[in-house]
Parts: sequence; C-alpha cells; structure tokens
Amino acid sequence: MTTPAIDPEIQATLDATDDPFLHDPDSIFATTEWFPALRTVVDVPRDDRVAVQDHFTQGGLRLRVYRTANAGLQPLILMLHSGGFVHGRPETEEARALRYATDVGAVVVSVDYRHAPEHPYPAAVEDAYAGLLWAVEHAAELGADPQRLAVAGCSAGGALAAATALRARDTAGPAIRFQLLIYAGLDDRLNTPSARDFTDIPVLTRFAVERIWEYYGPDGAPDGYAAPARAADLTGLPPALVMVAEVDPMRDENIAYAARLSAAGVNTELVQVPGAVHGFDLMFAHTTIGERGLATQVRALREALHA
Repeated sequence: MTTPAIDPEIQATLDATDDPFLHDPDSIFATTEWFPALRTVVDVPRDDRVAVQDHFTQGGLRLRVYRTANAGLQPLILMLHSGGFVHGRPETEEARALRYATDVGAVVVSVDYRHAPEHPYPAAVEDAYAGLLWAVEHAAELGADPQRLAVAGCSAGGALAAATALRARDTAGPAIRFQLLIYAGLDDRLNTPSARDFTDIPVLTRFAVERIWEYYGPDGAPDGYAAPARAADLTGLPPALVMVAEVDPMRDENIAYAARLSAAGVNTELVQVPGAVHGFDLMFAHTTIGERGLATQVRALREALHA
C-alpha cells in the first residue's frame, strides 16, 4: 500500500526539528530507558478562565479537574491522556483539557492512570473506570451534571475511553452519553493494511506499536477491555465520534471499529484527517489541520452534551 503524503505544514515542522520522538519512534519504544524522561511534565499551559485542581480517590489515584466559572451545572467529560500506555500525564494534554473546558463549557476530569510496563493491563483500565465512578459520585461538588457525561481520549487514551464505555455498558454503570475516540489504539493484532504497511513514518510506526502492546498486554489473549476491537458485541454503546489520522498505523483499525459501531446500531461519525500523522492535534496543534481536528472534537462534544 502506498503511504499518503503528509500534510505540508506538518512536514515543514518535521523538517525543522531533529526530535527523536517525532523522527525515530522505533528507538523510543525499543527499550524502557526513555520512559522516565517522557513521564516528566514540562511547560504546562495555563488559562485564567479555568480553575485547575488535583483530587485523589481513596485508593490514591490522581484526577486533575478543569472547570470554568460558568454558572449552573456543566456537562462532565472524563478524559484519558495519550502516551502508548507507558508515559504521559494529564499535564501533557493540558491544552486539550483547557480547550474542552472553555469551548465545550464542561467540567473535565483527567485521569493520571498507572503506566506499563510496571503496571500492565488491567491497571490502566481499572484506573479509568475508577475515575469515571469518582467523577459521577462527586459531580455535584464539581458543578457538573452526571446526566451529560462523555468519555474522551486519544491514542492509548482512546483505547481506555472505548474500554470504559464497554465496561459501563456491561456492568450497568454510569450512563455515558458520548464517546470521543481519537486515533485510538484499539487492536493488538495489527493485521490491517495500515498497521502492516506504515513501517517507516514519523511519530508512530508498526514496530513502535508492537512494542507498546508488548509492554501493556496481559498474560494470555487480550479481551475487549484490553483491546476494544476484540469486543464481540458493540450494541448499546454511546454515540461516537471516531477521528483518524490518514498517515497512521492505527488508521484502519479505527475505521473498522467505526463501521462495527454503526452496524451495531450506534450513531457514529467517522472523520479521517487527510495528511495527518498520529498526534496531529497534539504535537502539531499549530497547523491548520491540527486546529481543525480540535475544533471538530469541540463541536461534537458540544452537540452531544448541550443538546
């Protein structure tokens, strides 16, 4: 399969930097030596319109809460950050959380879930669901409306968001109104055309994804909570926006998951962003398509939660 051309603005950014995280993901994920540095939080953005506060569950799980001073109860968004299950913090996606809080007009609860390989599956899934239960239980004190609840995540966080929606359905848990899955890591089998063929591209390659699943994966065959594409039944799940990057090994598994959601009777919007690479709205937020991707997410969340 021919690799699509990368968006010119993203390519220009890539050409102007030698950051190994962007150019050589294979070396980043080949061993665990990079992970401590990648877990370090730097240059956290701020927005004076948003109050940011850390809360902790009884089990010690940290939840970072973002809220504007808008009057009345606001919708509630549980957010799961990216990082291949092995790095990242709520702070590394602070800009996204702030954007959701201000432009969606929602209380955002971002989960500082445990990392692999020290804590492989199901640790992150358990933390994500614990965060959901905490957010709903404490909604009143947060100024949030638990009846207008969404889960959102990108990459590994997208996998956790999908797993949280599945688990809430399976356990008669909190009613989730909407799920936002952004270039999510849904399928450990890596048998789609994009997963097979996108081996030499920026930001994320097949080799890197293979290592990620090795670090994260459970003993034995993964189930639908570890790899949501393995879930046999997608009926009864909340409506979804599935956003994919065109130049991304995870592209086709997301397209397939969106098709399965739709076939199961779930209202599903699929958006493929031409020329986008993995993380296009995070690491390349300054580009036209990066901004368009974020604006599309805000629009979908507003439509779902303010209806």
